[in-house]
This record gives sequence, structure tokens and C-alpha cells, in this order.
Amino acid sequence: MQQLQKQALRLRRAILANLGLFLNVFLCLLAAQLGYFVVDSLWVFILVTGMWLGHLCLVLVIYFSKNISFQDASLTLAQMLWVIVGLSILMSVMQDIRSLVLMAYLLVILFGTFRLGLKEIYAVTGFTLLCYLASLYVIYSQRPVDIQVTQEFFIFCGFVFVLIGFVFMAMEFNFLRNNLGERHRELKGALARISDLAITDELTGLYNRRHLLEMLAQQRALANRSQYRFVVCYLDLDHFKKVNDQFGHPFGDRVLTAFARLIDASLREVDIGARMGGEEFVLILTDTDLNAAYGVCQRIQEKWAEQSFSAVQIPPLTLSGGIAEFNVPESVDQLLERADKLLYQAKNSGRNCIVMEQPGGQVMFNFEGA
Repeated sequence: MQQLQKQALRLRRAILANLGLFLNVFLCLLAAQLGYFVVDSLWVFILVTGMWLGHLCLVLVIYFSKNISFQDASLTLAQMLWVIVGLSILMSVMQDIRSLVLMAYLLVILFGTFRLGLKEIYAVTGFTLLCYLASLYVIYSQRPVDIQVTQEFFIFCGFVFVLIGFVFMAMEFNFLRNNLGERHRELKGALARISDLAITDELTGLYNRRHLLEMLAQQRALANRSQYRFVVCYLDLDHFKKVNDQFGHPFGDRVLTAFARLIDASLREVDIGARMGGEEFVLILTDTDLNAAYGVCQRIQEKWAEQSFSAVQIPPLTLSGGIAEFNVPESVDQLLERADKLLYQAKNSGRNCIVMEQPGGQVMFNFEGA
């Protein structure tokens, strides 16, 4: 979407520039009728129309997205150089109104001020001066009576001073653009961090309760519209309070973080793991039945029992849980409440077990007897 917006902006700027050149066709034809050119009106028409059509080709390149692979995707430099060369050719066949071309030069440079870097601005400025001098040389070599050296010298000096002013203005614009770009990147980074903090648990890196509820609402909507099923696993670390009391909260945080990493490594990309708070975690297993969900919890428990923490001897690590499948059209709160009740049944049954809901009742799996 961002690329489309950039492309639309490039096309809009190119079309506006092309409209300006189209108006230039009529202005030059009028000047030719009034005798301000040393060539016939037909040649003036060919020159200005060719200048306009050449620029129109660049507009079409942008319109058909053939510019995307170019380093300067906006083709700003190409448009400027083409117009500067065309203006210089027109100047070489003009009489009396050559100062209008100098103003057109400045307009072209202004066109690139907001897009080009400083090196490109310097190059375009130098190229413009060379083209201006080349036009004066052509006029002087073919029509020396049209050149008043003293007058042209002062006009040239004034034009150079104005160009220098434009360069300083371009430097300021470039600084502001870079500064604004840096602020924009910082803002995007800050927004990304805020977004992450809004949906993730700061300690474990898993999703937080609020985002879990949002994901459950989405899963519920999918299940209500189709033959889609999902399962919720409510897990709780057994005797975690004793771990905190005996080894301190910093160590307890290490335990929670280690369990979160285990959950993250055990789930598919389409599944969701979240920390509800304290030592309680919830898994959303998408497109899964109860038996498959139990298999996931069993693998998590087996790996959790093997977890060790260097330099600290702690009792065997166990967990309890409740597994419930979503039933249309119950609410998210009703689903979580059922899974929570199953978890507490597991706790009341001695912990280290999973209570899985079945259509005809509930089935308890005790890991100690497995």
C-alpha cells in the first residue's frame, strides 16, 4: 500500500510538470507569432512539442510502473535534465525575451529541490549554467549583434547569484527533509514498540491477556461462521508460590521466562500462547481436537519436567491444566470459564495432571501414572 501511495505521488508531480510544459507550447507559439524567435513558427512548434512529448514519455513510464526498478524511481533528475536541455535550445533561437528562460530554469531547479540530494542539486545547477553558457555561445557565434556583452555579463552574474540562493535553500530543505525522515523513523520505531508492548507480556514475551481475548474473539467468529474448531488449554505451574518464596522473585521470573520459551517452541505458527497473569498461561490451538491438544500439553509437560536451572536445586517442575473445545455459540468468557474449572479440578486432584473435557463427560490424565 505504501508503494502505491508513493507511485501515485510520483505520477501526480510528473503530470503537473507535464501540464506546465503543455502550456509552454502555447506560450512559445504566441511568442513566435509576435516575432520573438529567429526561426519559423513551424520549427518552434516542432521544438516545444518534441520537448513536451519527451517529458510525456517519462510520465507514461511512471504511469505503467516501469520506473520501480530505477534508483531514482521518481525520475526527477531525468525530467529536469530533459527540460533544461529543451529550454536551452529554445533560448538559442530567441530574441529579446531570453530572460524568461532564466525564470524557467529556476522553476525547474525548484521542482527538484524537494526530491534530490545535495550532490544532485549541485550537479543540476552546474549543468544549468553550462547549458546557459552554451546557448549564449550559439547566439554569439551565429548572431553576434543580439549579444550585448556588458548587459549579458550582468544578467549572467545576477543569475548565478540567484542560483546560489537556490542552492542554499536546497541545502536547508535537504536538512529539514533528512531531519524529518529521521524523526519519522524514530516515530515508527516507537509506535512499533508501543504496539508490541500493548499485545505482549513484558516478562515472558508471550501475548498478554488483552490480546488473548482479542484472538479468542476472532477464533470464535471463525468457528461461528464455518466448520472451524479450536481448543483452549488453561495451564498453571504447580507450587510456583513456593518457588518464589524459597528462591526469590528474580528466580521466579527466570522460571516463568523459561516456561514461556518452552511454550513458544512447542506451538505451531498458527497457534497462540499467552500469559494470563502470574503463573497461569493459556494456549489457543487452532483447527485442533481435544486429543491432539492433550498431546501438545503432554509434550510440554515432559520437556518441562526435564528443565533445569544452573546452580539451583529445585523440586521437580510440574504443571496442571484444563482443556476445553469451543462450542458454538458460547461466548469467550464461557469458554474460558469452562477451561478454568477444568484446571481447578486438576489442582484439586493432586496437581501434575490435565483434565480434558469430552462430550460425554470429563477425562483426567495424570502425568505421574503415565
